[in-house]
Amino acid sequence: MKKYALFFVLVVSLVFAATASAQGFLPLVPCGGTNNPCTPCHLITLANNIISFLFKMIILPLAALGILAAGLTMLTSGGSETQTKKGKDMLRAIIIGFFVAMVAWAVLNTVLGNLVKPGYNYLTSDFPACVTGQNQ
Repeated sequence: MKKYALFFVLVVSLVFAATASAQGFLPLVPCGGTNNPCTPCHLITLANNIISFLFKMIILPLAALGILAAGLTMLTSGGSETQTKKGKDMLRAIIIGFFVAMVAWAVLNTVLGNLVKPGYNYLTSDFPACVTGQNQ
C-alpha cells in the first residue's frame, strides 16, 4: 500500500509541476486573429513549440523517474546479482534512450530553425520569430 501512495504522490507532484511550467509554452499556436494572420513560418514555429513541449514536459520527467527506479532497484537488490543487473540494464537503457531523444530534438530544432531563418544555430540563439509579411 505504501508503494501506491508514494507513486500517487509522485504523479500528482509531476502533474502540478508540469502544469505550472507549461505556462512558458503558452500559446503553442503562435498566430491567429485579424492582427496576426498565420503563415507557413508559423506552422514551423508551432511544430517546434510542440516538440520542445514534449521534450521538456514528457521526456525529461520520464527520464528522471526512470533513473530513480533504476537506482531504487539497485539499492534494494539486497546483494542479489539478478536485481543489481536488472537495475544496471534499466539505467543503461534510460541513458541511451535519453541521448537518442536529445539528438533527435537537436536535429529537429536545427532543421525547423533553418526553415524559418537560414543560418540558424540553436546553440547560439533562440528559435527565430516569424514576422508577418516575411518568411512566407
